[in-house]
Amino acid sequence: MCCISPILWYNTVDFVRKEGAFVLDTFLLTLNNVGTLLVYISVGYLLRRWHKLPDHAGRVLSLLCVMLFTPAYNIINISNSLRLDVIGQKLQLLGWGCVCIAVLILLGRLLAKPLSHSPMEKSSLTYAFTFSNYGYFGYPVIEGVFGSAMLGDFIVFAVPISLLCTSYGYVLFKNDEGFSLRRLLKTPLVFSLLIGAAIGLSGIALPPLVTTVLTGASNCMSPCSMLLAGFMLGKFPLKQLFSGVRPYLLTAIRMLGIPAVLGGALFLCGIRGDYLFWPLVFACLPLGLNLVVYPESLGYEKEAGENAKLCFISSLLALVVLPLVFSLLTYICY
Repeated sequence: MCCISPILWYNTVDFVRKEGAFVLDTFLLTLNNVGTLLVYISVGYLLRRWHKLPDHAGRVLSLLCVMLFTPAYNIINISNSLRLDVIGQKLQLLGWGCVCIAVLILLGRLLAKPLSHSPMEKSSLTYAFTFSNYGYFGYPVIEGVFGSAMLGDFIVFAVPISLLCTSYGYVLFKNDEGFSLRRLLKTPLVFSLLIGAAIGLSGIALPPLVTTVLTGASNCMSPCSMLLAGFMLGKFPLKQLFSGVRPYLLTAIRMLGIPAVLGGALFLCGIRGDYLFWPLVFACLPLGLNLVVYPESLGYEKEAGENAKLCFISSLLALVVLPLVFSLLTYICY
């Protein structure tokens, strides 16, 4: 009769305890983000169901995000991240971010084509399969679980993603217009990226008043986007928010399928450590609310409503997906 070695037993118990604590910490941090999101979404949902806001309120909220709140966020975020000292110290990490977002764009376009039924749905799925909610969801969870140093590296890695999210990502939904670089550069989203890059690379210190105004406006971006998502969901009865197989299938592809394909390819190429960890963290996060903001600001209300349902479901599934995936990644990547 065999018996378990006391040392093996102790190591096993210690492993389970540490792993359980890690999963619990990640779950609680994710729960805080999901809970906050659900509060704002519920307010937006009820305001529409109770007819407390006019039907065009969604367009107003989306334009506020596109014309004011997101541009302010872009200037603050890019000017702080894209500095010469950061580029000099972490050029390789920036370059890796460029490579990874290029691969995700390719994957997004390849997957969206066979799964879409209309040009606008193709644009929505291309965006959904490419970009995640790496700011609102990613930053707090990464800092809480892995520390501020890891968050700093992730922010640098995500600089190219931020640049493309509000330029290429926005253009995806303007498929009824011919592409014009001049017109694109005039949009507040892209113009703010140029301003932020110029400030960051030049090292100019903004006056306190300007910083206060921009920070205040950027802080409104997430609440406004969440209220908009709830307002768009207000078109559906409550039971319809959870109905249908397709939203769950698309969300599973986004949060599990794409990370699995990407991770497998990078692992076979010999990529390990942070350079494997960051792309997979980005890829497994839930859908970003720009998926609702962009089409609604351009007048595609039907598509914005369907996209809001995808964002809602992906945020709920994040409660299960993120703790388990983050725990798995610490063993695969390191």
